[in-house]
Amino acid sequence: MKRAPLLITLGIIALSVAGYFVYEKYFQKKIVSPWDLVPQGAVAVYESSACASCIEPVKASSLWEIIKRASFYDKQQDSIQSIVSLLTAQRVGSLASLHVTKKDAFDFVFYIPLNDLKGRQLFEATVEDWKNKKGINYKEREFNGAKIQELSTSTSVFSWVVLKDVWIGSFSPFLVEDVIRVFDEGKESTFRKDLSAVYQMPKLKNDAGNLYIHLTKFSDWLSVFAPGFNLDLIKHFGKATLLDIKAVDKNLVLNGFSIDAPQEVSALSVFNDQFPTSFGLKQFVSNRTILLISYGISSGKDFVSKLNQYPNRNKRFADTLQQLSTSLKVNIGDLYSSINNEVGLCHVESAGEKYSKVLLVESNEIDKWMTVLNTLSEKLSVDTVFYERYSGYEIRELPIYRFPEKLFSPFVNGFDHTYYTTTGNTLILAENIDELKLFLEDIDREDTWGKSVAQNQFLESTLLESNVSLYINTPRIWNTLGESLNEKWKKFLQQNQSLFASVGMGAIQFSHLNQSFYTNISWLYQQPSSRSSETKSSQSVITGFQAGLLGKPHIVRSHVDKTNEVLVQDSSYQIHLISSKGTVLWTKELNGPIAGDVFQIDYFKNGKLQYLFLTEGLLHIIDRLGNYVQLYPLLIKSKQVQFLSLIDYDHSRNYRFLVTDKSGKLWMYDKEGNNLEGWTPRNVEGELFCAPRHHRIRSKDYLLALRKDGKAYLMNRRGESIKGFPTNLDARPAGDYFLESGASSSQTHFVVVSSDGFRIKFNLDGKIYNRETLLKSSLDARFSMIEEVSGKSYCIVRQEPKSLSVINGEGKEVIKNEYIGMNNINVQYYDFGAGNAYYLITDLTQDLNYVYDRQGNLIASPPFEGDFAQLAMTNSDKLLLYLTYQKSLHLKPLL
Repeated sequence: MKRAPLLITLGIIALSVAGYFVYEKYFQKKIVSPWDLVPQGAVAVYESSACASCIEPVKASSLWEIIKRASFYDKQQDSIQSIVSLLTAQRVGSLASLHVTKKDAFDFVFYIPLNDLKGRQLFEATVEDWKNKKGINYKEREFNGAKIQELSTSTSVFSWVVLKDVWIGSFSPFLVEDVIRVFDEGKESTFRKDLSAVYQMPKLKNDAGNLYIHLTKFSDWLSVFAPGFNLDLIKHFGKATLLDIKAVDKNLVLNGFSIDAPQEVSALSVFNDQFPTSFGLKQFVSNRTILLISYGISSGKDFVSKLNQYPNRNKRFADTLQQLSTSLKVNIGDLYSSINNEVGLCHVESAGEKYSKVLLVESNEIDKWMTVLNTLSEKLSVDTVFYERYSGYEIRELPIYRFPEKLFSPFVNGFDHTYYTTTGNTLILAENIDELKLFLEDIDREDTWGKSVAQNQFLESTLLESNVSLYINTPRIWNTLGESLNEKWKKFLQQNQSLFASVGMGAIQFSHLNQSFYTNISWLYQQPSSRSSETKSSQSVITGFQAGLLGKPHIVRSHVDKTNEVLVQDSSYQIHLISSKGTVLWTKELNGPIAGDVFQIDYFKNGKLQYLFLTEGLLHIIDRLGNYVQLYPLLIKSKQVQFLSLIDYDHSRNYRFLVTDKSGKLWMYDKEGNNLEGWTPRNVEGELFCAPRHHRIRSKDYLLALRKDGKAYLMNRRGESIKGFPTNLDARPAGDYFLESGASSSQTHFVVVSSDGFRIKFNLDGKIYNRETLLKSSLDARFSMIEEVSGKSYCIVRQEPKSLSVINGEGKEVIKNEYIGMNNINVQYYDFGAGNAYYLITDLTQDLNYVYDRQGNLIASPPFEGDFAQLAMTNSDKLLLYLTYQKSLHLKPLL
C-alpha cells in the first residue's frame, strides 16, 4: 500500500484544522455578550427589558427606592449622581449582577452592550464628563492585559473596563477584575452555565425585565443584613429561580419558575407529589403575626415519605418519634396521614422586639391528634398533667423537648416547650402559654387575617393555592427584625423609616407544576409621602362642655364599628360618651368622681361591650346607649374607695370585681353583686400603692396586693395568703409593678422599683430574688416604674433636679427631658406593636404634655398644653392624642 497519498491527505487535514484555529483565534472577531461575563459567584442577575414604559411604575415604587438607596449606601451620591443615572437607565440587553462583597456589604456589576459606534461615542463623552467633575480623581491601571479606568471620591471608587463590545462597571474594583478573569477563561465558569436550565425557560416580553436568582447563594446575601438568622432552609430551597417583573396598582409582582438541580434534593422537592392547596388557616392567623409560613399538603402520607428522605432532616428525629411510639404504645407516625390541606407556622409579635411561634395543623381527624398528644402528655408528665381551661379552650402541656420540630423539621424548629389546644379541625401549638392565650383571644375577637378587609384584599392578589407560602407582614416586621440587623443596616433602617413604613404586605409562593415550581412574589407599597401628607391635612377635633373636665379621658372601643370612643367626666360629675368624630353620644349624671380606671366588659357574653367603673359607694355598669345594666349601680360597703380591679380568671367572662379602699380593705363581688366569701372584706391593713391584680401562673390563680410601705400580699381566689406571704420588701415601691413570666413557677418573678432607686424582684415563695441599685447622679433622685398599658413590658422614670430620664427595662436611657426636673408628673408607656411604641409625659405642674417615639425623639414641639392626656392608635394606624384642657376635649392626629 502506498503511504504517500495517505500522509499527504492527513497533512492537508491537519493544516486545515490548524488554519481554522489560527483564523478563529487571530482573525475571526470574537462575539461576547454580557451573559458571557457574569462571574459564577453572582447571587442574582437582573436583565433589562425592551419595554421602557414597563419599568417606570417599578422605578416609581418605594421598593425600588429602598433598593437604590441600599445599593449606593455610604457613597457620596451627589458626586456620583451622573454615574448612578447611567447605571440605572434602561437599555436592551444590559445586565446587573448582585454579589456579596463583605460580611455586611453587597454590590453590583453593571454590563452594558456597545453594539455600534454611536453607543461607544456616547460612553466616551460620558466618561470625559465624569473626569472633569470637581472632587473626582481619575486614573488608569492594567489587569491581565485589560485597561481598567477608575474614578474616586473620598468615600468610593468606581471602576470600569470595556471587553470587546461590552462595557462593565462596578463600585467594587475587585468585581471588575473577576469579570476580566471570566473573559480570559471563556464561558465555562459563568453564572449562565450554572443556571442553564432556568435560563432556557420562557420569558414575558412586556414586563420590566427578568430576575435570575441563584437560590443556594441567596442566603449568603440575606446574611449580609442579619447574620444571626438561621438561613439553612433557604439555602436548600432549590437551585434557581427565573422571575418576570411588573408593577400594577401599587403592587410589585414577580412571577416565574423555580427548579432543582439534577440529582439534588431540595426542600421544595418534599412537595413534588403534592397538589397546591388553598389558604384556609387565615381564619386563625392573628393580626399580630409578622411572618407566616404555610405548607400546602394534599397527601400527608406522601409528605412524610418525602420528608424522611430529605437529606437535611435530622435522622434522629424519626428515630425519636419511633422510640416514643414503641415505648408508649402510640402511633405518632400515623398522625401525618390525617393532615388535611395545611400546616402553618406563625411568628407572632411578642413583648418588646421579640416574637413567639405558634404552629397550626389542619386535620380531618383532629380527635386522632388529641388522643396521641394527650396520651404522651399523661405518660410523660411528672407528678401531674398540666391542664387549664381558658376561654372555652382546653390547654395542655406536652413535656417533650421540641416535639413540633421532631415532627416537621426542617420546616419547623424551636419549641423548647409545647402547649396545645384545638379549635374546630385545627390543632394549635405554641411555645409559650401566655402567647397561646393571647393568640386565642385574637381568634375569639376575630382579630385575624381572615376577618381583616385589608388582609383579605392582599391575599386575593396572591396565589389562591400553593404548596409553600411565606406571608410577610412588612409593617410589623421591622420592629422585630431591627434587633437582628447588624449595626450598618440597623442605621440604614432608622435613617429611612418613612420609606420602609410605605411597604405593605408581601408574599413569596411556590406551587408544584410539572417538573418545576411556579413562583409568585407579590409586595404592596405606597408612596413614601402619602402618610405624611395625610397627616398634614388632618385637623384636630374639639368637643366643648359646660363644666371643666375631671381626670383623664378614658379611651374605649365601640363594638359597633370598632372605632375609638372616649368617656370623660366633668366637674358636675356628669359623664359623656364621645364618638370618634367628636360628637357627644350621651350624658349621664353620677354621684361623684370616678375612682381609678374604666373597664370594658362583655357582661352578657354576646360581643356587646359595657363600661365598668367605680365611684364613692357605688359600682356602675352602663351599656353603650347610656343605660344601666340590671342590678346596677350596685351599692358597695366601702365609702373611701381607691381602686377597682377587673378579674376574669379563665377568660370565660364570669367576671369578678375587686374594690379597694384607702385603708387597705378589699371586697370582691361577682356579676350578680354578691360579696364573695373571704373578701367581706379581706384586710391588708394599709394603703396600697397601686390596684391589686390577678395573675394566672401555671394554671394557678394568684392575687397580688402591694402596700405603700413595701409589704406584699400574695393570695389565692379565697383571699388566703400564699405560703411565704405577706413579705416585706424593705422598700417603698413607686409607680406600678410588673410580672416577669418564666417557663416555670420558679422562673417567674414580680418586679418593683423603689422610690429611692432599687429594682427588686421577688418570687412566688415570698423570697427576694434580686435587689439591684439603679444609677443616679443626684442624692435627691427619685424613681418609679411605669408598666406598658397592655402589660407587655415596663420602663423606669428617674427624676433629678435638672432632668427627667426614661430608662427601658434593659437599663438604657431612652429619653432625657431637661425642662421637667422634679415637677409632679404622670408618665404613660404605650406599645401598639409594629414598632409603634410611645411615651407620654405630662408635666402636671406646668400642664404640658410631651410625646416621644421609641427612639426618644420628640414627636411634636412645642409640647401640648393640657390637663390630662392619653394616646391611642386607630384602625388605620393613625396615632391620636386625646387631651383634656379646661372645658374641652381635643383629638389631635400625630402620625
